Amino acid sequence: MRELVYRYDSVTSTNDVARELAEAGAEEGTTVVAAEQTAGRGRYARRWHSPKGEGLYHSIILRPPISPSRAPLLGLVTAVALAETLREEYGVAADIKWPNDVMIGGRKVAGILMELETEEDRVKYAVLGVGVNINQASFPEEIADVATSLRRETGMIYDVERFRHRFFVRLQQWYELWKAEGETHVLERYEQLSSYVRGQPVSVLCGERRVRGRSCGLASTGALLVETEDGRREALLTGEVTKLEVIG
Repeated sequence: MRELVYRYDSVTSTNDVARELAEAGAEEGTTVVAAEQTAGRGRYARRWHSPKGEGLYHSIILRPPISPSRAPLLGLVTAVALAETLREEYGVAADIKWPNDVMIGGRKVAGILMELETEEDRVKYAVLGVGVNINQASFPEEIADVATSLRRETGMIYDVERFRHRFFVRLQQWYELWKAEGETHVLERYEQLSSYVRGQPVSVLCGERRVRGRSCGLASTGALLVETEDGRREALLTGEVTKLEVIG
């Protein structure tokens, strides 16, 4: 996968630009980086706070030879690479909140928004939107209690481009391993990096339905396995997970 980077001062969303490039035939590894986003977005159409020059706002085009049903695993691959970058390159105790939010001390430091274009039974391309809070010293009041940044955690200021490149290298390693050997190594590493997915009392909001129980690992599809209060085991492919102190 060759790294080809398009840089912008300001865009509405790097995912939007990346989708246009992907539709025009951009090769795998093409990356869109912006100093700011005026309409950055995360999961569930939430706004991604993107102040100019303070964070990493970028999207990567991938063309994995997979069916759409395997696409959720690509989000897990990305989360593993991101958490490892934070832990091993920057020395912070990053955690993965299933499926693909990266946390430090219970606050969100990074998020992943994956958007797909499919063609019959295959993925035509995937756009991985990855936002990382790096040098933000403060956040808007509505997210001040739930967001953090590398700077807030360590008191240091970082080179955003260096972070991007380190993450890209690690993503490439995990992506190639996943394509060559399947999901086993990815799922094992994910469970090592996430405090949410095994043995944790959780509540998972799936649309309008809420599932409560104890997390018991990941299925081969990347689904979260939850043993519910009535003893059933459910495999959840998407949802908003919250840790509970106790089940009940």
